[in-house]
Amino acid sequence: MAGGRRPLSGALGLVGNGRQNLVTSGANVRDDPIDKSDESRPPDGASAMDAANSESLDSITHLVALEQEVDRLRRALAEKERALEAMTAECRRLEDRLEDQHSAYDKLKQRLDRRVQALNEAEARIQEHERALAALRAAAPSGWLFPGIDGGDGAAGPARGGVPGSLKSVAIGGLAAVLIAGVGAILWWQSGAPLREPEPPPAATAVARGEAETEPDSEAAGEAAGRPRPTVLGTVLDPLRSGQDGPLMVALRGERFTMGYDALTRGDTAPAREVALSGFLIGAHEVTFDDYDRFARATGRRLPDDFGWGRGRRPVVDVGWDDANAYAEWLSRETGERYRLPSEAEWEFAAAGGVTTPYWWGSHPETGRAVCFDCGTAWDNRSPAPVATFAANPFGLYDTAGNVAEWVADCYRPNYRGAPTDGRPWEAAGCTQRVVRGGAFSRPASSMRHFARSRLAPDTRLDMLGFRVARDP
Repeated sequence: MAGGRRPLSGALGLVGNGRQNLVTSGANVRDDPIDKSDESRPPDGASAMDAANSESLDSITHLVALEQEVDRLRRALAEKERALEAMTAECRRLEDRLEDQHSAYDKLKQRLDRRVQALNEAEARIQEHERALAALRAAAPSGWLFPGIDGGDGAAGPARGGVPGSLKSVAIGGLAAVLIAGVGAILWWQSGAPLREPEPPPAATAVARGEAETEPDSEAAGEAAGRPRPTVLGTVLDPLRSGQDGPLMVALRGERFTMGYDALTRGDTAPAREVALSGFLIGAHEVTFDDYDRFARATGRRLPDDFGWGRGRRPVVDVGWDDANAYAEWLSRETGERYRLPSEAEWEFAAAGGVTTPYWWGSHPETGRAVCFDCGTAWDNRSPAPVATFAANPFGLYDTAGNVAEWVADCYRPNYRGAPTDGRPWEAAGCTQRVVRGGAFSRPASSMRHFARSRLAPDTRLDMLGFRVARDP
């Protein structure tokens, strides 16, 4: 900068010389007598000096302006350099994070490889045990393994070196236990999560909602009479005509509750109002691919796409509102009970689990409670998780928050003014928008609040949209 300021010093010197010349010229003018006859003469040397001084001042002004512009550009360049350094540091941080993720991925892959290898070894052992068991079963009737089993001479067995009957029980029981344990391990590994039924609610709550408690009849007697098969307290499994079970249903007692939420913006969750519900049953979890595929094959209906995530106990997606209603009608024909989509009021009551906070576990989102875009799980913004992967709400219902969004019966309206207060669906002729509830793996945590609403055309089919069913008592 010191070298850059020399022109300014020289320019100031020129300004000083110009001022001195101007002073001298002025003094000369005052000393000389005024000769009006010379007014018409051309400019003398002093006028030329004035012109030169004026040009020097213009040059100095231009140099000062240039130096100010250079200073401004230097400051801008310094800011750009600082921003570039910050961006470089951020890139390095992201590179480090990416390397950490690659390392974690490698570790997970190694664990998966080990589990696959263990599974293959378990399958091989199971096959060996199956062959051994088949050989035992083939040998037993011939009397070679257990003499006297075919009703022959009881004394001949020991004479031929027979094995005591107690050893027979131990051998067959041990092989059966090994087979059962191996098959259970394979099923658990393939499912990706324990196949859990809802935990029974606390005793007081269960008794309060105990309308669906089963009679102390035996399971065989119940099925023979066509009654639902007994399950845990407060739940029902209706048998299908094929002998398989329908979806697991949870019985809820009719109650009054406050539906909706009066936000400052007065959105579509307002006005909050009291609704009186009658008792009903609702699916413990969303309808799975296993459930829906059974219906689709039985009726020749289109099989929904699983988008490469797998079927089984994952919640069914790629189904429209009419598809969901068709499944409920099929269940009604198969079981003799009235199945349907839950009303919006029934769904909100069930999802809240008897609490007044926005989420059934509290006032704010919590890591590991559900699957959403930003819930902190391995499935976030990737795919739905198998049903019942996470804990149930206080009513014993799974996945009412997140995983996949769920169709309900109601036609959408932008507010609750004039809505039914008895829990019935709010219908409208020629409805073009149906209500969707519950958030999803690809939507933010705020969409999981039990009062939050969405809407879609009835024929919409998405990879994050499914449903659960309700049933009349």
